[in-house]
Amino acid sequence: MSINPDTVNSNSTKTFLTALVVNTGLLLVEVGAFLLLKERLWRIYSPRTHLPPPQKRAQELPGGIWRWLPAVIKMPAKEIIHKNGLDAYMFLRFIKMLIKIFMVFTVLTFAVIIPADTINILSDTKELDRISWTNILEPKDQGRFVAHIVVAYVLTFFVIYMIRQEMQHFTEMRHEFLTSKHHSRLAQARTVLITSVPDELASERELRTWASFVPGGVDRVWLFRETRELNKIFEKRQEICQTLETAESELLKMAVKSWRKKQKASRRRVKDAEKHEGVAERTNAPSKALLEELVPAKSRPRHRTGFLGLIGRKVDTIDWCKGEINRLNVELQKLREQQTKGKFLGSAFIRCNIQLGAHVLAQCVSYHKPLMMYDKWMEANPKDIVWRNLDDGALEMRSRFVVSWVATLGLIFAWVFPVAFIGTLSNLDDLCKNVHWLQWVCTAPEPIPGLVQGVLPPALLAIIFALLPLILRALAWYQCIPRYSLISVSVYRRFFLFLLLHGFLIVTLTSGITRALQGIIERPTETVQQLASELPGASIFFLTYMITQGLAGAGNALAQFVPLLIHFIRKWFLGRTPRQAYEVTFLMPAADFGVILPRLSLLAAITFAYSLLSPLINLLALISFAMFYLAWKFLFTQVFDQPDEMETGGLYFPMAISNLFVGLYIEHLTLACLFFLKSKDSPVIAAAQGGLMLALLCITAIMQILIGHSYHRAFVFSVWEGDGVNLSCSYHKVPTHVIGHQADD
Repeated sequence: MSINPDTVNSNSTKTFLTALVVNTGLLLVEVGAFLLLKERLWRIYSPRTHLPPPQKRAQELPGGIWRWLPAVIKMPAKEIIHKNGLDAYMFLRFIKMLIKIFMVFTVLTFAVIIPADTINILSDTKELDRISWTNILEPKDQGRFVAHIVVAYVLTFFVIYMIRQEMQHFTEMRHEFLTSKHHSRLAQARTVLITSVPDELASERELRTWASFVPGGVDRVWLFRETRELNKIFEKRQEICQTLETAESELLKMAVKSWRKKQKASRRRVKDAEKHEGVAERTNAPSKALLEELVPAKSRPRHRTGFLGLIGRKVDTIDWCKGEINRLNVELQKLREQQTKGKFLGSAFIRCNIQLGAHVLAQCVSYHKPLMMYDKWMEANPKDIVWRNLDDGALEMRSRFVVSWVATLGLIFAWVFPVAFIGTLSNLDDLCKNVHWLQWVCTAPEPIPGLVQGVLPPALLAIIFALLPLILRALAWYQCIPRYSLISVSVYRRFFLFLLLHGFLIVTLTSGITRALQGIIERPTETVQQLASELPGASIFFLTYMITQGLAGAGNALAQFVPLLIHFIRKWFLGRTPRQAYEVTFLMPAADFGVILPRLSLLAAITFAYSLLSPLINLLALISFAMFYLAWKFLFTQVFDQPDEMETGGLYFPMAISNLFVGLYIEHLTLACLFFLKSKDSPVIAAAQGGLMLALLCITAIMQILIGHSYHRAFVFSVWEGDGVNLSCSYHKVPTHVIGHQADD
């Protein structure tokens, strides 16, 4: 059977409508489940109203089905700073900025671009393609592209204006947050981690002398020394403590079960008077004798001490664990006393008396040799430190950095093949015309073709990219980044690069290749022109992708099906010990911005790229980000609890802003190429139009450089108001009294 070429355009509309219906249905199911469960499961949908300390608790939302919605909308966003930190607030601020941007994009493109693409044009395109770039085919209509150029300039300048306003707001909020009483009182606000410290400074006295220039002076100095044996014993003790908790919990469970059996048997044997006696016996205080009676020694938890508990002497688990813990405590105490004599591993923590001193220390040029004392890390919190990444030298850290990113680039190349396959599915109509054994899919009854094209590709793409952050986090760990929060920042950079190349560019190219496959075979000399002319047609995939992420994605964030499932699995199967029960009952979830923000940034970049080629995407982006804003504002006010030690002070926000510029570059470069490729019909007009877009590309790049140069130091070191002053405090083996004079100067 053959595929009718006349059905290609209509199938694009069917694909879009199928995705819209399916994801709208998913949204209704998710929102319906949320409305039904919200009042019944406060532990999942409003834990912040009960679990945190009183000063960090959230107000309970009004009851009912819809009254919570206006309450969330009216709630001041700045309250999130006091409850969940600046990272969460700037995350919402980023989404709110995108809502404003795409509202203007929607109004302007619907008022100008769609009329320019459709009015008084006679073409064979139908339905969705009529309101897109692909509807303008005749050379006589080349002048209509002036509207696209004008709108591109207006929208670009508007985006740059919004970015500058938000960067100004961010630097002010970051400065206010870092100097607030809540944050500045934390020890981490005054602590600096310095790596690659030379041996001549490997003592507390030398480091105090070197840091004598710091305003306010130095409070404490900690040297990171060889603690490998100490770590092994400590970790072994932790494992034994967990084994002891599990064994004691199992013992109590067996005792309760035995007690209930004895009660049940007693009720069947005795009379009413004896029943009362049994009640009196049940109220007696528990004792060790009662426990031994309920659980005989032979029934107590036991294990073998050999390899994996399979071989060796069989012992009573509880008694053995108690003895081992006592023995390890003695060893730990001895090793801790010897710790000051351990080998220095090149890292030091310096806690200053005032916050300004820590920021001055972090900015100074510290040593006269390359790479020594070059890396300094502000906001050092013990829970945020990756201790295993502190004992590597400067050269090893640089080499690991190179290897880590080479591996990332190699992974990007390997990822091309599954993503390319998914991209071809988004244009199954054209693929079926050239790959005959796939024709049965295209000729299958509705809605199977629409599901394969409109629902399956975005779903597959979402699945494979859900696995990717785990791999990227391992690569960032290997890079020897010493803080978990900064590992998340590194994951952000890598993940967005993956999403941009595979979730956007590769899918776009493979979609265009499938459309141009026949032309490539028959007219290889026109391959580039044919591919470029077909690229706008790949927008149907991103229309469906926007619907999937915006409708079903926002609804899923609100309904929290996965956290709900994980909570009950942990409660039923993992909440066996007091520690596990505490984690299940009292610990609240937290957002991983290194994984969440790249996905939202990609949606924004895709919308920028196709904003003029397919204006409908602007409306979908507006709806999507509005729903994301409502969902995430609810989560940050009612559900999530971001740990203080993972707070970066909003450092994700500048990276998200840079990602928006990437979307603008792609838009400008794509339009310039499309204009130049029309030079065959109108060479002068096409060259002028392409030149204007390249000029806009250069203007955008210049503005990004200016904004980055203006705000970089302001948000990296928000407390120190040096404005570009490069402090020099290098160590040069000079006498102590000279160092003192230099510090005084």
